[in-house]
Amino acid sequence: MINIGGRIKELRIKNKITQQELADKLFVSDKTVSSWESNRTEPDIYMLSDICKILNINFLSFINEGNNSNIELELKIRSNEHEQNRILNIIKDKSKFVNEEYQEAVYYKVSHRDMNKEWLRIRRENSNYILNYKKLNSKGLLEEYEVSIDNIDNLKIIFNCIDLKESVHVNKHRTIYMYKDKYEFSFDDVENLGYFIEIEIKKYDYDLDKESDMLFDLLKELRINMNDIELKRYPELLEELD
Repeated sequence: MINIGGRIKELRIKNKITQQELADKLFVSDKTVSSWESNRTEPDIYMLSDICKILNINFLSFINEGNNSNIELELKIRSNEHEQNRILNIIKDKSKFVNEEYQEAVYYKVSHRDMNKEWLRIRRENSNYILNYKKLNSKGLLEEYEVSIDNIDNLKIIFNCIDLKESVHVNKHRTIYMYKDKYEFSFDDVENLGYFIEIEIKKYDYDLDKESDMLFDLLKELRINMNDIELKRYPELLEELD
């Protein structure tokens, strides 16, 4: 989960800007900035975009918790079935169908330590099982490793023996299109959460800022409201339902 307040505070201090100075630039009170940094409240997406400009960080880099060297440029958009169909109709002529599948993922946690910046899951894609591990390292870079599993029952027994417990299940139907050989559109129907669209840049032609600008231009072209951007991951959203 993105620690928005902590990230704002860290970057504000790094840029040698006081809470009052940041507040003045954003035309809000210093109490509002303090509330953000203590995670009592959160800025909306438009305000967060302005904050990133002032604090000299790319917006997508901020929300993906990475940096310019290895960031995944990706946005998750809250949607509905009608909106998914509308957007698909716009991009379809310049898109290539990639895949359609039902994905089941089980996320695991250990009880003796905090896994807030780690994700361990078993994902089923059709008849295949994949063990995936992601971790934000000390530099804020996302490390990812995955392997194919040929005996899922034995793996679950091993997990139980080393005190890895199931935390949340994420089941979704996903349809993927590649738009203009650059943007991967994943149209998701997530059980208990509803519809989402994930847009990821798969081909990098320019620097991070240019790619980000182009992605936001694409959102405008598709008439997608920035306030529909979802910062939380599916497991976090499902845990909030409990």
